[in-house]
Amino acid sequence: MYLAGKKALITGSRRGIGRGIAVALAKEGADIGINDVEEDDAAEDTLELVRREGRKVSWHLADISKASEVNRMIDEFLEQHNSLDILVNNGVFSIRKNFLEITEQDWDTRVGVNLKGYFLCSQRAAQEMVNRQQGGSIVNISSVHAFRAWPDDMVYGMCKAALLRMTRSMALDLSGHNINCNSVAPGYIDSRVLSSEQEHMRGGEGYQFSKDWIPARRAGVPDDIANVVMFLCSTLGEYINGECITVDGGLMTGGTPPID
Repeated sequence: MYLAGKKALITGSRRGIGRGIAVALAKEGADIGINDVEEDDAAEDTLELVRREGRKVSWHLADISKASEVNRMIDEFLEQHNSLDILVNNGVFSIRKNFLEITEQDWDTRVGVNLKGYFLCSQRAAQEMVNRQQGGSIVNISSVHAFRAWPDDMVYGMCKAALLRMTRSMALDLSGHNINCNSVAPGYIDSRVLSSEQEHMRGGEGYQFSKDWIPARRAGVPDDIANVVMFLCSTLGEYINGECITVDGGLMTGGTPPID
């Protein structure tokens, strides 16, 4: 178990990619903190999935765009887990909107979660890791939207691009503290909320059109991202630092996605 004894906090993890990451890290031995801004049946399902792996799991309701809530969340995490070894920044707030229609509130709320929130969580987590002097791992979930523009995605794509630069600065400024900082850029991931009876559809049924423009001939699934995050947080990826790993089935190297 590559993460035995580690304590990991994953933001935006009540479902989708975040849930996949939480379960993957738990399978490798990590105790888990689940964060989101909404507590619902999906959140409880995620907690139960982690419990089934025999790991300790905690729930943290918090808006990562607010420093006071980030500090409270990490204080609560430390109270329950005693240390913080891994932070995965996955929270997201996105809406498709044309450049001419973006309001100041749109800008503030989306930058607040998708960029400022990652900074706040990373800084506080890094401070704890430095004080404990046992190193750690921070992974920022970016997107292929960091590399090219799609219609109506300006603020989201801008934040995801900025994360790549922030990750490099984090890696450099935290050098000497044995804290690795990397990012992962998912491509087209089928993170739909599906029932257990529908789970067989993930990455396929309902997403068949993706086979025409993704070289891997399928949409990605949360486990595709989770496995890479696990790798980066383990000793397997300990010599990777300040990098971005694109996980997109070849989309950005040879695929031709539709404009709309």
